[in-house]
Amino acid sequence: MNYVSALDYLTPKPSFDRYWPAGLHLVGKDILTTHAVYWSTMLMALDWPLPRRIFAHGWWTVDGEKMSKSRGNVVDPHAVVEQFGADAFRYFLLREVPFGHDGDFSREALIGRINTDLANDLGNLLNRTLALIERFSRGTIPESGPAAHPKLEAELREKAEQLPARLAASLDRLEFNHALLAVWELVQLGNQFVDKTAPWALAKKPEDAPKLGTVLYHAAETLRFLCLALYPFMPQSAEEMKRQLGLLLNFSKPVLAGEIHWGGLLPGTPIAKDKPLFPRIEPATQGGIRVTQEQQPAAGPPPGQAAPPPAAQAPQIGIEEFQKIQLKVAKVLSAERVPKSDKLLKLQVDLGGEQRQIVAGIGKRYEPESLIGRRIVVVANLKPAKLMGVESQGMVLAAGDKDVLGLVTILEEAEPGTKVK
Repeated sequence: MNYVSALDYLTPKPSFDRYWPAGLHLVGKDILTTHAVYWSTMLMALDWPLPRRIFAHGWWTVDGEKMSKSRGNVVDPHAVVEQFGADAFRYFLLREVPFGHDGDFSREALIGRINTDLANDLGNLLNRTLALIERFSRGTIPESGPAAHPKLEAELREKAEQLPARLAASLDRLEFNHALLAVWELVQLGNQFVDKTAPWALAKKPEDAPKLGTVLYHAAETLRFLCLALYPFMPQSAEEMKRQLGLLLNFSKPVLAGEIHWGGLLPGTPIAKDKPLFPRIEPATQGGIRVTQEQQPAAGPPPGQAAPPPAAQAPQIGIEEFQKIQLKVAKVLSAERVPKSDKLLKLQVDLGGEQRQIVAGIGKRYEPESLIGRRIVVVANLKPAKLMGVESQGMVLAAGDKDVLGLVTILEEAEPGTKVK
């Protein structure tokens, strides 16, 4: 009853209609009956209005089990935030599973999201765009001139202008993962736009300078839309994006509709390129998440059991053996799933004028369309082999033991076919 009786204790006493009925009553799935049946029955008996909507959210599990101190599988959210940051943790929780369903938490999945979505996609788009503006436009937002790639520019603008309405619809349905998927469609399209327009190539010809300005402006304007869209999910990151882009936005006030139209970025605005927004997390620097007392491992083996044998060291190789491996930068031209396999993807890659087909077991971590335009590292001199009947003419490099955590990619601009050493 305190949902409504508490209103009597407020001073000055508010209007009952201001707080009740609730627009959204958010509860855990294990107490849905109490709130949807018993509480509703009490309200109807009093002839009071029911909540307009009741939504029951799911649980976060660990290895498929509900978190419990008695099981010792509790994840300390403060420790996760301390190590990875609140924005990255919040992004993972809202993006990983549909809201309302149960989600299984793992440190590996969190790191995978950070490296793939935040570092490789969003962070890379911001870093490379600002680096190009700093290099080719003297550190200020350039004027948008003649079209460099009319079709791509129109597609980018359309996707950006549709984003606010798509976000509103998803948030109204509490579909946070769908909202972030819509945002990431624009992130990935922005990266593809930079790849396909190749501003570094336009900069080599003085006559292409106006088109170069158009490309850089479109990339920066895309980031402005992303900054606006991401603030509800990752406020600290959005503030940092705003600062580096030189935007005059005040997130403490409602964003006016007039600010959400294409072309709102002012040419001549100075940028402030800084350290990467989301540095990649490398295996050597991951460390361990702080665990609760129940999670801490024992100092030695259980009584009566011998200590496990030390792990065998990997055999060492000489520099001559390593030099036999040809590692090269490859640009992903297309990607599709191999039929009857949820793990294998068939990639067509550019190795610097030479096109190769490579089959990679990364299908559980990546959607095919998210890879197009990426610069990855491949073993170029591996003997061809057939996987599920499809020939593979090389191998992509990825991090992970049993599961793929992320592809080995190139952050800076490197032409396809460049040797990796």
